[in-house]
Amino acid sequence: MSGLIAGEPSKQWEWHESYRDLFKNMYRTSYADMSHGRETYVKSDYPAGYGGHIPSMRFDVLHRNTQFDRNISLSRTDPSRDAFPSFNANLTGIPNYTAHPCGAKKNPTKGVVPHSGHTTQLKPPWGVMPSRRDPLNYRAQPPSMKRSISSPVIGAPRVNAAAMSAGSILASDPSYLEASVESPGAERLKRSVKMANEHAQFGQMPHESEILAEQLNM
Repeated sequence: MSGLIAGEPSKQWEWHESYRDLFKNMYRTSYADMSHGRETYVKSDYPAGYGGHIPSMRFDVLHRNTQFDRNISLSRTDPSRDAFPSFNANLTGIPNYTAHPCGAKKNPTKGVVPHSGHTTQLKPPWGVMPSRRDPLNYRAQPPSMKRSISSPVIGAPRVNAAAMSAGSILASDPSYLEASVESPGAERLKRSVKMANEHAQFGQMPHESEILAEQLNM
């Protein structure tokens, strides 16, 4: 056995790298790899949209703990070879486009947010910008009510014109108010409709200012 160039067959795991990669990943399943957050499908080592030669996709390399990735990494760090850099940071979402990234661009902020210059006036998002209108609460009146206060019709009875017109139309249509031999309750229905029309004709619809004034005890 001393004439073997490769090595001892009993220690093939130590000197045969392809043998070692084969038996290292022989019993790996996609379910176990998925539960451990490992690779379950062939991935590209280059950014999305790259149309050139991708070795991992071309040779259908699934497991990334083999001789293939070790040789790719050694060729990338070899100064005598013209190879692409590693795109792992780009694929994982880290902003890394240059050898010395400078980070996000800092836009000028002087004079962008109006400020009085005093330390008591906070800036957003640590402060609340004052609004031109007062907040709608029980201390402030809505703008619509402020305009209606000066109106001469405020406080006057407001007749519901829509109810009056609907009542007159219903009263003038005798199609369903006429008594029928087959319906003994037609007279009672006619009397109920007449009372509802009278109530709608002489009723009042309160204005929104009246409702707010009653709620605010004005």
